Amino acid sequence: MISSVLCIFETYQTFFTGLLGFTGVIVTMVVNAKHQTKLQSRQMEHEVRSLRVALKSELASNKNSYENRIQQLNEPCEYDHALIPNNTVDHVYKTLLDKIGLLSEDEVENILKAYLLIADLPYRIRILVGTDSIGGFKDEFIRLNKDQQPIVSGIHKSFLPDINKAIDSIEQQLINQQQE
Repeated sequence: MISSVLCIFETYQTFFTGLLGFTGVIVTMVVNAKHQTKLQSRQMEHEVRSLRVALKSELASNKNSYENRIQQLNEPCEYDHALIPNNTVDHVYKTLLDKIGLLSEDEVENILKAYLLIADLPYRIRILVGTDSIGGFKDEFIRLNKDQQPIVSGIHKSFLPDINKAIDSIEQQLINQQQE
């Protein structure tokens, strides 16, 4: 009996060696595929987290800027005019806009609304004050008369809830991502 089994192995030695080698290659490919999938998943999680942190930081910067501007515009002042920038802080957003689809639907909706309002602010103020009140080498600032300052402060105040909502939605997703 043993001699017949040895005879079969001797006869089909090449077949068994090939079968064992092929099985080893297949097992190695499956293990590598699982490893690659985990690596890609971790890489995607890192990319999404980086996107959230960058957008949250820029939105927080805008929020702080608006709050400071509101405070300054509402403080009594001896000057007849105030200057505010005629630009927006949205470089991170514009740079990462092509990746925003990686975020949740709620985040995308809130972030887009916040940044649309941020981009709209200088236009609204320029409509209020007129083109004669824009100055600087490359129109860097808008000059506000004393009577226009409370209105501009109100515009800033009306945008803050949407900026806060975008920040809150990002923070919530960051917490959820960290818990996973």
